[in-house]
Amino acid sequence: MPQDTMTSAMPAPGETVGEAFVETPKMRLRDVEVFYGENQAIHRVSLDIAANQIIALLGPSGCGKSTFLRSLNRMHELSPGGWITGRVLLDGQDVYAPAVNPMQLRRRVGMVFQKPTPFPTMSIFDNVAAGLRVGHKRSRAEVAETVERALHGAALWDEVKD
Repeated sequence: MPQDTMTSAMPAPGETVGEAFVETPKMRLRDVEVFYGENQAIHRVSLDIAANQIIALLGPSGCGKSTFLRSLNRMHELSPGGWITGRVLLDGQDVYAPAVNPMQLRRRVGMVFQKPTPFPTMSIFDNVAAGLRVGHKRSRAEVAETVERALHGAALWDEVKD
């Protein structure tokens, strides 16, 4: 490969290079640092995440992988003393802007947990029903029936029905 090609600058997102179009990242992080009180869990992460792509976070237990992911949809704020510096942009919008509703954000930036993680301020019923309440309206009877069926399916109904 010619030397000048190897040292040329990377094209900017949204720029056309020859016939190719460089896609703007779906999510862009700049100098993200995550804290719990005085404890800094994440140090200066800058990363572009393309739409419809898979990324992998690798590291030992306790190194901050889940904390990092929780910062992308503001779930770390649910932990006492959780805060962040830097910028997290989703489709060019700062997810930490005051006008951004964290619940609406979490509908777009979800998480799958390694271990079951119930919402601590909600009952078992409300935890199971949480997903049903997102999106279109369901009747109370439909929600109750679906929750009961799910708890029966998980062999938990007899233990938690009261």
